[in-house]
Amino acid sequence: MSDFLHVVKIGGNVIDDEQQLNKFLECFCSLNGSKLLVHGGGIALSRMAKRLGIKVRMIDGRRITSEEDLDLAKMIYRGKINIDIVNMVNAFGQKSIGLSGVDGNIIEAVKRPVKSIDYGLVGDVVKVNPQLLLEMLYHWSVVPVVCALAHDNKGQVLNINADTIASSIASSIASIENAKPKKSKKKINLIFSFEKDGVLYNPDDDSSVVPIMDNNKFQKLRNKGTLSKGILPKLHNAFEALEKGVDQVIICNLLNYVDSKKGTIITL
Repeated sequence: MSDFLHVVKIGGNVIDDEQQLNKFLECFCSLNGSKLLVHGGGIALSRMAKRLGIKVRMIDGRRITSEEDLDLAKMIYRGKINIDIVNMVNAFGQKSIGLSGVDGNIIEAVKRPVKSIDYGLVGDVVKVNPQLLLEMLYHWSVVPVVCALAHDNKGQVLNINADTIASSIASSIASIENAKPKKSKKKINLIFSFEKDGVLYNPDDDSSVVPIMDNNKFQKLRNKGTLSKGILPKLHNAFEALEKGVDQVIICNLLNYVDSKKGTIITL
């Protein structure tokens, strides 16, 4: 798979477990071809907020980001988590650099407009400038590790959903690759990796993996109410990435996908 560029998003539960994180990163580093890692860190952020007496506010699994929350996200995401992951990737023999969407103006966003809910300092991606990432990937042979923060190009840092960051980066690189001659283009492989083996027919049964998920199956399962709330944003981002030219999207536990091809392949 050396003709692939892998954009991999790591789940928060894996980040929060040192043993799982170590195994994940070893597997990630073994992938053939260029690779890029995207992470958030909401579990660690919530834990630190509680330690400091800062109230954690969530609505339907989505964080309400206050100024205090954003300050913590800068410290936890771009600080501890990012540097720890870069350190471990380096230890597995890969050169790595830690980034946020703010660095090199990689990701521009706009504060989410207030409708029925005010999410605070949460942003929606409006533009990805992948040139710095492509320079690192193709010319420096470096693994970028990107945390889920961006900016509005007016001086405000914004908290962004990490699945959205991964999908947006993959889509922006795909648009460049798809403009190249077929012989020289790289295929973009977007992987949403978390602690489960894929999308589940039954959220309470870890063995009930959906092997292939297309739009029709997604609509049927969503209407039945059998999909967990946490998987819905991943699926929305997955379908959007495919529509924007990403070649392949997989939702899986990366270790089990590499070892035994367990996972959910997303198709339109």
